[in-house]
Amino acid sequence: MLTHDEVLESLHNLFPSNPNHPEGGGVTLVARYNNANVQLPSRRTHIFIPDCHLLNQEDAGAYPKYHFVQDVDLRSFLDGLRQLKAGRRGELIVWHLGDLFDVWRARGGRSAKEEVDEIAAQYGPIIDLLMSPPPGGCRAEVLAGNHDYVLHTLQEWRAPRFRIISDDDPAGGDALVLHGDVFSWVERTFPDDLQAAAVRLATWVSSGEHRLHQEDRDIVAAVNRNLKTGDQTIGMAKAQLFGGRPPAGIGVDAAINVIDGDRGNENAPNKEFYAVAKALALELKKHGHNIRVVVIGHTHWARLVAGDRGDGDPFVLMDCGAWFGQCRLGSGEPWIWSAQIGVMIQDDLRLYQLGWREA
Repeated sequence: MLTHDEVLESLHNLFPSNPNHPEGGGVTLVARYNNANVQLPSRRTHIFIPDCHLLNQEDAGAYPKYHFVQDVDLRSFLDGLRQLKAGRRGELIVWHLGDLFDVWRARGGRSAKEEVDEIAAQYGPIIDLLMSPPPGGCRAEVLAGNHDYVLHTLQEWRAPRFRIISDDDPAGGDALVLHGDVFSWVERTFPDDLQAAAVRLATWVSSGEHRLHQEDRDIVAAVNRNLKTGDQTIGMAKAQLFGGRPPAGIGVDAAINVIDGDRGNENAPNKEFYAVAKALALELKKHGHNIRVVVIGHTHWARLVAGDRGDGDPFVLMDCGAWFGQCRLGSGEPWIWSAQIGVMIQDDLRLYQLGWREA
């Protein structure tokens, strides 16, 4: 199995530090959580790529405040994953967590399928690297997000709304991987009845049908309401990564910049989705899924929120942030373009910021 050191070495080769750069550039550890009690599957390494929001160049011109993709960096990163996966067959799974495309903001008047085809054609090398099997690409598992929900229905994509990474050991922990938009809908629609919402979500996940009582389209509309036109927020337009700049190097600390989900104000912004994700995990236990980690994108805010699932077992919300958007490592630091990823190797979860492009 690929180790964190091997993954980090590959990332450093792709995004090397620059001693002449005032901030150093390179690869920055945003957060780390390592707890052997989580007992996640140990067979493979998982790399999670969050929201890219690819949009065709003509339509992107309608949103001058946003740069919808860092084309060169994304291609370099995917090519690095291609090489990594080709050299270690069967050891690496690459995930795209949804909102690969921004079909919701396309303005060309075409059908959803035509919009997807148009955007994919403009970013052909990126899509080839993402979707082709080794040695030509990294064959990613692509989930449907709220801005590209149509990928769930298109025959050539059939992108699921969620996946479960299951442990063969009945005592081991599982991970639920999804875009995260459904949590936004739950928090808006069921603010005073979280348990009922968790039961409903658990029924959806356990059914394996990737549909929530045939209401996915309504969920997408609710999450995206008022975001159709103009330079308006996508996720968090600007996100300060939790905890400030971590110390140089990984070190041996088991927890770096991890938010305590069970202490303090449960409604704090940096705990967004933690309560509903935890309630869902606890409900899914009744359905035979021992979810101890929920992995999402959607919010554009890279963070790890950890605590007790409610039954004595550990639970982590792994929010992998975004590739698209703006962020900064701490208060007073420069705003840079987001390029965040998540890496999960057994019970060691890490979030990285790749490169340093000032916004």
